[in-house]
Amino acid sequence: MSENNLKSAWEIALEKLEAQGEGPIEELSEKIKKKIADTRRKYEALIAEAEISNAGRLKKAVASNQLDQIRSIQEELPMERNKLKAKMEEVVRQIRAGKDKN
Repeated sequence: MSENNLKSAWEIALEKLEAQGEGPIEELSEKIKKKIADTRRKYEALIAEAEISNAGRLKKAVASNQLDQIRSIQEELPMERNKLKAKMEEVVRQIRAGKDKN
């Protein structure tokens, strides 16, 4: 098999999606790719900010031996992280659909 006949994993995945009835996959413009990357960076920064805030609150709760508050703080971070990730994916979907607000 020559090098020209080899397909990338990306090309094979696109063909499989098209065969499953997903329709042709559109290539994203550079502008859309940049918006998506900027959105992901923004939400990753928000997640990091939440983690830092959570760590500070947890440290204070541990120092003052507040077991209920420790447990509460430990439960909050995964929920906040999931909420931010879901919001990020929603914004990315809107960008892909051309419905972003920017």
